[in-house]
Amino acid sequence: MKGDILLEKHSEALPFCPDPRDKTQAEVALRFGLIYWMKRAERYFNKTYPVPELDLSLRGKCAGQAYLQKWKLRFNLGLMAENYQDFMLNVVPHELAHLIVFREFGGRIKPHGQEWQAVMEQVLGVPAKTTHRYDVSKTARQHYIYRCGCPDRVHGLTIRRHNKVAQGVKYQCKGCQQELEYLYFSEEAETL
Repeated sequence: MKGDILLEKHSEALPFCPDPRDKTQAEVALRFGLIYWMKRAERYFNKTYPVPELDLSLRGKCAGQAYLQKWKLRFNLGLMAENYQDFMLNVVPHELAHLIVFREFGGRIKPHGQEWQAVMEQVLGVPAKTTHRYDVSKTARQHYIYRCGCPDRVHGLTIRRHNKVAQGVKYQCKGCQQELEYLYFSEEAETL
């Protein structure tokens, strides 16, 4: 479903947010958008769901995460600010759908399986996309630069992966299959 059609169909899911970079304004907008999606699910299943706990501390490449047992949603404020409309119309229902599916079908199903797809498309009325296409160059901090055997190629690793290397984990280049070797730390993200 194209963005304009999705916006026309779900305009109430996109509350006005003067500055989505502001954490307070973003959280208010997320709460209003979330309530819109929850009401759709509640009408469909004829029940009331508790409002999930919201956490805007997610960083890196991931736009959102659902913590099923905690009934909690975690969102990437940086990606939300850069992609506000698409984020509210796709990422928010995507993560909420995980919670709804867990509540309705239990925890022994595939994360993006047929139940999740049905909740996305039939209940929420949103295409069941499993990934986003946001520019993550500003949010994915891959400042630890490694090299492999490929000529003129470097690999940027996040601090999490860099720390795993320090603990003995080995990473290999998918191209040349050589183990990555640490070069330096860069203040700016490398263009890979």
